Amino acid sequence: MDNLINFDNLRKVLEEFAEEFRETYRAQLVEHDRVTQYGKDRLIDSVDENTVDTMVQAGDQAWTVSIKINKYWKYVEQGVQGKKNSGSPYKNPGWKAYPHILEWVQIKPVIPSQGRLAKLPRPQQIKSSAYLITKSIVENGTQGSHDFENSRTATIERFRERIAEAVGHDFENYIRKVFAS
Repeated sequence: MDNLINFDNLRKVLEEFAEEFRETYRAQLVEHDRVTQYGKDRLIDSVDENTVDTMVQAGDQAWTVSIKINKYWKYVEQGVQGKKNSGSPYKNPGWKAYPHILEWVQIKPVIPSQGRLAKLPRPQQIKSSAYLITKSIVENGTQGSHDFENSRTATIERFRERIAEAVGHDFENYIRKVFAS
């Protein structure tokens, strides 16, 4: 009798949910400038690596919609501890972050916004910028963007009713099969 029930409607709605979540999250990352122009480890590109099919998985008692993204997303999401963010669960890396910040500044240059300095930085300016950014992180921490959580919450709200309807239709189909057999 168990093989009579399938969740085709639920799977379809969850696949649409996964697609919309992914697009909402990508849009949030772009809106909050959480992307770099170049590089192989771009957070926004890692959101795209997975197809919706691999995101929706049926378990024995639950369905899961998951996403695989670069591991540093959690620091973007919740920031790191410091004076301005004591609530982050992630410890401040201190000066160990400098080489990573230097690489980031080289990929995504921090361009001054005023006067004659408003152009691409020279190599020494890149090192200075990386130093100042690292110093700020060491002293203050970083604020999280909460883009993932905001995208998840918004997408769940938009799909809550559709998911319930899909499950209802799947059970209706199951009941019809039971009575037909």
